[in-house]
Amino acid sequence: MKNHVIKYISVITLIILFTGCDKSFLDLKPQGVTTELTYYSNFNAVDETVTAAYSTLNSYLIFDVYKTIYLGSVASDDAEAGGENNGDQPTAHAIDRMVQAASDNSDPVSQDFWEYNYKGIRLVNTVIPLLQKMSNDTSVLVNQRIAECKFLRAYYYFSLAQVFGGVPLILIVPDPTTNYKRNTLKEIYTQIEQDLTDAIPNLLERSMLDPTQIGRATKGAARSLLSKAYLYESSYAENYPGDSRFAGMTNHYADALKYAQDVINSGEYKLVGSDASRYPWMAPSGKTVGGFRWVFSVSGNNSPESVFDIENVEDVLGYIATRGSYLTVYSTIRFFADPTGASVSFGWSFNCPTPYLISSFANNDSRETGINAAPTGNETLDPRFATTVGRQGDSVYAKVGATTAWRPMVFSNLPTGTIGRKFECSPAEYWSKYKNQGEGPMDVRLIRYADVVLFAAEAAFKTGDNTNALNYVNMVRQRARASGNTGYPQDLTSVSFMDIVHERRLELALEGHRFFDLVRWNFASKFITGTTLASYPGFTVTFQAGKNEFFPISTTDMQLSHGSLVQNPGY
Repeated sequence: MKNHVIKYISVITLIILFTGCDKSFLDLKPQGVTTELTYYSNFNAVDETVTAAYSTLNSYLIFDVYKTIYLGSVASDDAEAGGENNGDQPTAHAIDRMVQAASDNSDPVSQDFWEYNYKGIRLVNTVIPLLQKMSNDTSVLVNQRIAECKFLRAYYYFSLAQVFGGVPLILIVPDPTTNYKRNTLKEIYTQIEQDLTDAIPNLLERSMLDPTQIGRATKGAARSLLSKAYLYESSYAENYPGDSRFAGMTNHYADALKYAQDVINSGEYKLVGSDASRYPWMAPSGKTVGGFRWVFSVSGNNSPESVFDIENVEDVLGYIATRGSYLTVYSTIRFFADPTGASVSFGWSFNCPTPYLISSFANNDSRETGINAAPTGNETLDPRFATTVGRQGDSVYAKVGATTAWRPMVFSNLPTGTIGRKFECSPAEYWSKYKNQGEGPMDVRLIRYADVVLFAAEAAFKTGDNTNALNYVNMVRQRARASGNTGYPQDLTSVSFMDIVHERRLELALEGHRFFDLVRWNFASKFITGTTLASYPGFTVTFQAGKNEFFPISTTDMQLSHGSLVQNPGY
């Protein structure tokens, strides 16, 4: 879908109104002017708006940087903000310290995240009724597009609910004169689950997509998101009894398990590298790596592990017009050493792994009680570590003059002395040809198969099916083990809930899941409070229960609502 679907499309609607006169000769139908009626006169025109609804996923910084780095990782115990210094991206540092305020619009993460998700929802709400007018029993493609739109609406609302809690539920083209109030979180989840249930029958399996259409929502993507929604609702219901923000949430662990198993049993996906295959990495370096490393590469885009990706391409179109990602430049180390030892400027060094994450890889983070595996004492034994964390002695593939080679990383300005490594690109893939830094060609993996397998493990455990829970956790550990030559991580012989918590942390580190997982388990106070930050010596993070589970709605959006929106507690 990179060249056929993910394009930035602006649909301009001109509505000409004649008022104040009843003369029939003045009641003219506009000619030669594009109106909403004339524009949406055929399927192709409507389909362009479906494309626009997809393209919102690729909007500037929203899902690649704000959700993956700031909200999902930096807010957790696994990463510090990093960057050039403490003044670089101040909202990221405020999120890091759990001191973000509703009025903090100097770098409006909350404002942009709110508004771009609602932009996607508006486009979907525009196109669904238009498609429904074209739909009949034989219009397979039209029904498929309706289903894709319902998937997208569910994804946008799920993202808003993760970040803000209950939000306005709007299922029509919004009336600009209406000030919408917030719906309950239960109402949002009910709609998400309904949209996905409606969508699944009319979506294609991934293997049925034409190669030019890869990136569209599939049955696997919808089932996976539905499993995740049921898992979140069940977690909130279990872990926040009596909390009015989660009122009405119910136990759906059995449903979460069913839909995750539908994906597992479909045969459409696999844990890449489970057979110990080797894959080329950092072309043209000649280096080969195990499956876990390769999944996070440009050549690993749309691999058999990708359930739903944001499709990116380095199109060299420049700022705003590009369809690439900022994830690579934001998360790559800021300096490497040239052959003379001098530091060369490179990436921007956000998303710096913490000592807590490193300890977890060694199975010795003392807060992770009940881990059913003997501490290794050596984090590097888990092959996922080298993919996730870079530190002193590691190298990056970079170009100096005409020569590209592995060059030492320089950590002099990094607060934790570490850098995340999941989103690196080679000079040939990115650094030597971009026109602007937001042209990273690596897809953003919104849902990958390992995540879904761990949904199944958690839901199975919660429904008393420890046999399947153990099997699913070991599937993920086996692939990790096959990606290296260390013999770790070993299979577990029994499974606890904390084993599943631990496995999600290691497998999905720095991918934007950790904070939201901690919140739904009601573990955020346990893991985040007391965290010390290398960026702020002497400062200890405090997670305020009843407040920090959700982020503030921006002051701008509160003001635009003319008092109809109620701010999240504590802001």
